[in-house]
Amino acid sequence: MFEQSKNNQFSLNLQNKLIHEKNNFLVSKCNKKAFDLIERWPNWESRKLIIIGQKGSGKTHLSNIWKKKSNAFFLNINDFKSQSYEKIFENNKHYVIEDITSSLTKLNKKEKIELEKLLLHFYNLIEEKKGYVILTDNVFPKFWDINLPDLKSRILSSLSVFIDQPDDELLSLLIVKLFADKQILIDKKIIKFIVNRSERSFANLQSIVEMIDKKSLSTKKKLNLNFVKELI
Repeated sequence: MFEQSKNNQFSLNLQNKLIHEKNNFLVSKCNKKAFDLIERWPNWESRKLIIIGQKGSGKTHLSNIWKKKSNAFFLNINDFKSQSYEKIFENNKHYVIEDITSSLTKLNKKEKIELEKLLLHFYNLIEEKKGYVILTDNVFPKFWDINLPDLKSRILSSLSVFIDQPDDELLSLLIVKLFADKQILIDKKIIKFIVNRSERSFANLQSIVEMIDKKSLSTKKKLNLNFVKELI
């Protein structure tokens, strides 16, 4: 996915925007299991897959890869409250629903009861139509605040996969990618330094790379290890 140049630098042939394409997804040990599941669809043990991971872990990226592969339709909670939701189910077979628990917490008790009934109906429709669905969240399913027993049972019987915190390999790849998006070739010593000094989150790395780039441009200083050490 990347190659080392003679002057100990890395390069990536990537677009400026972070596009949810398969060839832009950076695979390492922390997310390989989830990626492999998307790759081997429709050969799943269940018609429902729950992807668990923190914000920025790649849940949406993987869902979009699967959307392109399966022609799936992205749903949100408002779609279930809409009178036209039945038509959505008539015209589509595979679905993605993101951030289930955060959506549930925004509802009052009556709305939540109604939504749980609709979700149970939705789960039954998936089975009837022999369709598939991906649900994403940052909380493990057993901790979801679901009161309807039949729905809870169906959710807990779904196939689930956890995307772990990014490891050094993935963080390094991401740093290379973020700098490459700015047309910057980055020395591997700088990559190692940033990985060791930063929080293990995609959002934090994006902020660091953005800050380094802006400081380099504003000060017109060469982007080397000493310069980066002054900043972080």
